[in-house]
Amino acid sequence: MTILLTGSTGFLGSYVAKELQARGIHCRTLKARLHDVQPGDLEGVDTVIHCAGRIPDRGGCDEEFFKVNTEGTRHLLQRSEKAGVRRFIFISSMGVKFPSAYARSKLAAEECVKQSRLEWLVLRLAHVYGPNGEFQGLFGRLRKKRICPVLGFGRSPVHIVYVRDCAAAIVDAAMSSKTGETFNVMAPECSELHYYRVLREVTGGHFWIVPVPMFLARRRYGDIVVDVRTKGLLIPGVGSWNISATPLKAGLKQVHDSFVREGPEII
Repeated sequence: MTILLTGSTGFLGSYVAKELQARGIHCRTLKARLHDVQPGDLEGVDTVIHCAGRIPDRGGCDEEFFKVNTEGTRHLLQRSEKAGVRRFIFISSMGVKFPSAYARSKLAAEECVKQSRLEWLVLRLAHVYGPNGEFQGLFGRLRKKRICPVLGFGRSPVHIVYVRDCAAAIVDAAMSSKTGETFNVMAPECSELHYYRVLREVTGGHFWIVPVPMFLARRRYGDIVVDVRTKGLLIPGVGSWNISATPLKAGLKQVHDSFVREGPEII
């Protein structure tokens, strides 16, 4: 089997590449941009793991999300069909339930995948955490904080998945016989209060976790932010891929320790 991996230089894609290598699975990485892919780039490929995509950031615009995430995926699917690819694993997001341009572009891409002639799986990922810039900044801020607010009594659900567990689940899905299904990829759900308690312990922070009444939270953060945090990412009727999840404390500690090893200026 030969697997073509897109997005191999990204945060998640780099871990998927390492997981494939660790299992001795022949992996090729896509060198061309999605819109420039030709059937020759897919010659001899049995399965595509499509991790590449435009993610939300301050520099993104609505048109760019649809150009890369939707039209780029459509083009890759067309080229895959012409090249005789058998299987296509599309990496999506549990955030497709929300009305952002990013979410709409990923949901439209899912429909392209489902309409293809390939054996497909759609994997909707929870928020992926690991040793990246986002968590480097988070750990630094938490060490300086004195107060950390949580909504209401801190019962809002947190849906996350450790990047190593996520990469293993993606490779498991690629190697499985399952087809024509959509799955969430997430660790067991925890509460916002528990999440910040673990973060406080791991980072050695000394902040107080302070409940914020919902009516004050809505005034401060707005209804949309509060609704997103209280409802979480789960969509009824979508099953979850069975993963071997690293315990939250162990995963966050591994991430924290990786920054510490890189030097005291990181934390």
